Amino acid sequence: MKANPTEKGVEVILETAQGDKLQVANRSTGNSFIADITGGQLRLANGEAFTFKSEKPLAGVTEITVINIDANTVRVTVAGEKTLPVVELFDDNTGLIFTVASTETATKPPDTPPVEEEPVTENPQEKPDDPIELVVTGEQDGYNVPSASTATRTDTPIRDIPQSIQVVPRQVIEDRRPTNVTQAVETVSGVLDAGNSNGQTGNRIIRGFEQGFVGSAATLRNGVRDADYYSLSPIGTVEQVEVLKGPASVLFGAVEPGGVINLVTRQPLSEPYYRLDFEVGNYGVYQPGIDLSGPLTKDKTVLYRFIANYRGAGDFQEFVNSSQTTIAPSLAFNLGDRTSLNLGC
Repeated sequence: MKANPTEKGVEVILETAQGDKLQVANRSTGNSFIADITGGQLRLANGEAFTFKSEKPLAGVTEITVINIDANTVRVTVAGEKTLPVVELFDDNTGLIFTVASTETATKPPDTPPVEEEPVTENPQEKPDDPIELVVTGEQDGYNVPSASTATRTDTPIRDIPQSIQVVPRQVIEDRRPTNVTQAVETVSGVLDAGNSNGQTGNRIIRGFEQGFVGSAATLRNGVRDADYYSLSPIGTVEQVEVLKGPASVLFGAVEPGGVINLVTRQPLSEPYYRLDFEVGNYGVYQPGIDLSGPLTKDKTVLYRFIANYRGAGDFQEFVNSSQTTIAPSLAFNLGDRTSLNLGC
């Protein structure tokens, strides 16, 4: 994604090697030019999605934005101040190029000399145009997850997987603060709480099929079945929740064809990370916790993460109490550019 000033205005370049596979549909609404590009997605070099925005880049143009409106469509919007801006589209080896002309330049009539007169030459004493200053603001979309490991066992873009997969990322978990897995998947379409047990170990219904308790084959941890009823992944150790919906879930074992839930745990980080939490709630709920991570060696070939918390709670009935202690250490060994060994519990 580039924005370069030109003599008449500015050009916005969407770099891609597969420009011939993209479909562009443009329209105008009021003083805005809108182009929807189907078949691509705006991403940073590390694969994260972002938003391009430039305010008042030209005379008569108030804003230029480029955003992802879904997983397969990019929208380019050029808003004019008083009139519809002049935008031209070109396709070359670099990618798609949108040229935006200044409203003053576009509306100014050309200077054509009479036939009987000599052509007008440029005055060398005239001052060149002032350079155009572009201010670009990039915003990372924390709710968008471009890839998932469920269904393929590899980190594959979701748009390339021919199954229905919905991901609850860590940012959503941080904002909603669920206390268990069932609450974490409340925003996933087609997934309901069966209502016959508590939120951590209770049954869930996916596309009309009841999946059984968390320790059954219907719930995975990092792509592997949770061992038993008591081998649970507390929500504090979960990086994201991936829900594979449909009959493809039977590939993971004896489960109902409604779907399967995969809990992806938090992994060691290459940069130091320290976090201390303390939560309180109704019925005497209290939960302190720590999350520590970082490198153990200077070359960052050995990484660690240590997550620990305790949850104590009462109940609306007397003499009913519960407690849960979580200790989740993990180590990561970077053995090469494409080889790593992760150990955790």
